Amino acid sequence: MKAHLLIILFVASTYVEGKYKFCGPESNNVCQSIEKGDSEIECSLVSDSAECAIRLANGEADFGIFNADALLLTYQFYSDEIVPIFGLRHRDKTQQKFEFQSVAVVPSDFSVEINSGFESLENAGLCHPGFSKAQWWNDYILKYFEKNTYKADCRENITAIENELENIRSFYGKACRPGDWASDVDFSDALKKKYPELCALCDDTTACKYTNEDKHGHIGALDCLTSRRGNVAYVALEYVHQYFKEDQKTQYQFLCPDGSLQNLTSNNPCAWIKQPWSAIVARKKVADELTTNFNRWFWGSKTYAVETWSESLKRFIEEDSVITNITKPTSLVTYLAEGRKEIRLSDVKTCGNVIRWCTTSILETAKCEWIAKEAIALGIEPKISCWQTNSTFECFRDIADNKADIITIDSNYGYLARKVYNLTSILYTDTKKQTMKDNMIMAVLRKPEDGNYPIKNFQQLKGHTACFPEYGAIAWLSFINTARMNRIISSGSCNYPKLLSNLFSGTCMPGINNSNHGNSIISSNIINKLCSVCPKKNDTDCTANSGNSYYGDEGALRCLNEGAGDIAFVEIGNIKKEKNNLNQYHILCKNGSLATTPGINLDKPELCALSVTIDSEVVSRKKNAEIDSLNAILSLLKLQDWLGHRINTERILHIYGKFNGTNDLLFKSSTIGLESTTSKIESVLAYKELFNHVDECSSAGLLMFSNITLIALVVISIYFII
Repeated sequence: MKAHLLIILFVASTYVEGKYKFCGPESNNVCQSIEKGDSEIECSLVSDSAECAIRLANGEADFGIFNADALLLTYQFYSDEIVPIFGLRHRDKTQQKFEFQSVAVVPSDFSVEINSGFESLENAGLCHPGFSKAQWWNDYILKYFEKNTYKADCRENITAIENELENIRSFYGKACRPGDWASDVDFSDALKKKYPELCALCDDTTACKYTNEDKHGHIGALDCLTSRRGNVAYVALEYVHQYFKEDQKTQYQFLCPDGSLQNLTSNNPCAWIKQPWSAIVARKKVADELTTNFNRWFWGSKTYAVETWSESLKRFIEEDSVITNITKPTSLVTYLAEGRKEIRLSDVKTCGNVIRWCTTSILETAKCEWIAKEAIALGIEPKISCWQTNSTFECFRDIADNKADIITIDSNYGYLARKVYNLTSILYTDTKKQTMKDNMIMAVLRKPEDGNYPIKNFQQLKGHTACFPEYGAIAWLSFINTARMNRIISSGSCNYPKLLSNLFSGTCMPGINNSNHGNSIISSNIINKLCSVCPKKNDTDCTANSGNSYYGDEGALRCLNEGAGDIAFVEIGNIKKEKNNLNQYHILCKNGSLATTPGINLDKPELCALSVTIDSEVVSRKKNAEIDSLNAILSLLKLQDWLGHRINTERILHIYGKFNGTNDLLFKSSTIGLESTTSKIESVLAYKELFNHVDECSSAGLLMFSNITLIALVVISIYFII
């Protein structure tokens, strides 16, 4: 009886609400037109397919639109909660059962022994369409044929990408594989010089490309086949039909995944991958009623002079597609398995040591796990795993102890990562321009009532008190760099705490008394002096947490405003947060003079800033194996290609954007891209400059890690091998 009552209550509740929640894309204004009038639809705005899947599974949304790749990724987490209810076929391809099919074509006179595996393909020569960002076949699809015809050997002394090339050369002998083999162009070019055999079948062997690049290289691959340079071409089925005339079709055959051969005229060609069409998906509990309602909304007999909300929804869904019925109820696994053999991504084998990504929260770990699965779906190697801790400092320790490998950190922690935990940058982040402006570090004074500034230049800092957001942080390091340039501290000494204790009569330097910040080598007298300005409250004075009211940029400003310190060093973006009374401050510029006008709205603030740098970076162990570091770099760059900022693309998952409504997970949301450690962009150069003296003071005397240096070493080794 209770169960029946609950069902009645649920139905009544659903009826009262009277609206189904649709995953509306944030980047589109469709919601305004589908929520109008007596609409039965309410938008639940999402940033990507992953967020929609989570909402569907949690009952916070009812339906959405997913492409096949999004369906595949969703299946890894919600295999039974979400079901496809309608297909979406491109309006020009409504008779095609699949979005695309990948096939292998060989000459009819090519000797293939049935049931002998693919041994006949040894030294046969491979004609491949190649790699480009313009096409929608990802690396998993592009590499599927070759990886399923040879036996993969995983060599420990080369990267995952080079392992592929070694295996292809060993098996096929020669090939044409146009495009960039790696996201780092320099590394890709170096590999092409080491493996010229894999460009030997191209029309232009030097440039490693086909003369005919039509259809993203697929036509060039078929030219490669028909000219008998290679004996097998891996291409899209639709281009086979376009390319071969009727009298040519008897001269070639499909090579099937089971090793058999099939005529090109077959009505049911044997494909290696059959990509399902996009679909309208629904959470399982409302799938049946939504199917009924869709039929009523879209194909009812009512017509109106003005477009209704249902017509607006249909027009949005069918922008370039046609809604097709799924003839029988189907599960997500059934829908995918009809064309995709490997749908449980954890079963996919890859080469290279797993890249262990350190995270600091449950939600960040969740995003990491989605990215890790999507990396496999995209064909990115090695695999990624997620290692959760409670803090950035725990990640530092675990990376140093070889329990994890990488983490993206706020540049605030760059000094501590290097000096205390012996980590190094493998990639820097490029940042939105406005964020760069807010990242400027400023030396800030209070404007005195009588206009008589006690500090008018850096030389007058001696004997005054100072407020720092945190020991070892970016503001702290920026001041040290400026102080050395202005010669108010010795440029020959590496003992920064001692230098600052001699300069100031007292400071609040949160964290200097904490083991996370590497205080073990600092004397208690120096710590006491550099903590003397902090508020005294039980044992929380000088701590780097909210228990210290002078902690962080806002705390440093509070320290200044309450008169505890004579000068504060903070990010200008955090000064702007105050909004009121901004003219009470005056900036001491990096050249040692006061800004010409009070306040923070300077005409050219970058001329006064102590530093203008990036706001985050990816770090790893300084002593990490070169191959492991290079694998991590190349994997992150490839993830950026597919999940970063792309024009006119509905991404499955935004690697830099928010995840399930939360910003700054794994990467800061201000990130627009990744830069190598030899990047020449101004913000990266400025950030690296801050560490020049730190690196000189390093006990190992090592320069910062450079991924291009690694690549250069690989290139050098390539030439020695050749």
